[in-house]
Amino acid sequence: MAQQPQQVASDDWATVTYHPDWNTLELTWGVQTRSMSDDGFKQTLQMFAEQGLKFRPSSMIIDSVDFYHEVGAGTMSWRNQHIVPLYNEAGVQKFAFLVSDHAPGTVEKGGTPAPDGPAQFPTGWFETRDRMHAWLAG
Repeated sequence: MAQQPQQVASDDWATVTYHPDWNTLELTWGVQTRSMSDDGFKQTLQMFAEQGLKFRPSSMIIDSVDFYHEVGAGTMSWRNQHIVPLYNEAGVQKFAFLVSDHAPGTVEKGGTPAPDGPAQFPTGWFETRDRMHAWLAG
């Protein structure tokens, strides 16, 4: 019998859902990210990484379709230094971003999933859930 996805964490900017049937953790950003600061961004990624350590998913997804915050200088370096090592520690095997069709470098536009920064797993950027799920399941 299929197990239903369950929301396991949330904050002002996003929700985190665990999909037990495919051992995947998903962060979904909300439109309220229009007013988010870099500190809010960091706190949300920290929350997601902590859930990763708790659930030890084989894959993680960030749904950025409704993400509107412009990340400030140095924030991605902070992510590589403080967050990605937690994803590695959690044992993540694949990481996917779901983005709008305006994003460059998606799999649909010929991009290839590859490790990003200190990640020990490939990261793919996708415009459709179907394509993303097919890659995660493969």
